[in-house]
Amino acid sequence: MIDTLPPISQTEVEGMAGLQLRKDRKYVIGVEYFDQLCKDFPEGVFALNIDGRHDFRYESCYFDTPNLLAYRAAAHSRRRRFKVRFRHYLDTNDHMLEVKLRTARGQSQKIRIPVDESEADLRSLERRSFVDEATDSSIASGLEPVLTTQYRRSTLVDPTGASRLTIDREVTCMDVTGRSISLNGLVIESKTVGPPSRFDRWLWTHGVRPVRLSKYCTGLAALRPDLPSNKWHRTLQHYME
Repeated sequence: MIDTLPPISQTEVEGMAGLQLRKDRKYVIGVEYFDQLCKDFPEGVFALNIDGRHDFRYESCYFDTPNLLAYRAAAHSRRRRFKVRFRHYLDTNDHMLEVKLRTARGQSQKIRIPVDESEADLRSLERRSFVDEATDSSIASGLEPVLTTQYRRSTLVDPTGASRLTIDREVTCMDVTGRSISLNGLVIESKTVGPPSRFDRWLWTHGVRPVRLSKYCTGLAALRPDLPSNKWHRTLQHYME
């Protein structure tokens, strides 16, 4: 159904709904159920289209300290927390180094820079300086790769509310030892700067409610049962396999 929606370019997406500072709501539903929901899309919705494609492969490598400072801050819902990741857009071969911060108002702020090399590391002074400046710390030298996620993403845009909806399928998480786990279902994420979007209300109307989910944290918790994970208990029980 997504390929029947009017197309929108990446440049237009950034112009209409860049959303580097936003409120995120996440949902998990079955593939078949999503196909049914798509028959009742809100009007005026566009689908990201690049070279005739609506579905794109992502790979993200997440960094953390040896004692998993970023993970534990999220697990205990600390107000000041961050994630650092190296993202590879496999179909366009673009690479970004990204820092996600949680603001005092509960919003997500994403700061990123393009990088030329495909190697996911923080060895260069430029990359470490970027991370330290974004996190207002000197943590970059102590970060190391912890978890890699892979999935396929489609993006919908509602220009009337400057909101986006991403649909991630085939989500797999792999740790540095090579162990992996998959998420059973589609991860749907609503991104908006203000109140719940038309996407959120559309999902709620069909009985779909938000869940606690972080690809990095939930994936790592599923692979490391020794870690504190009460925050994602329901998600781990119902969706990780």
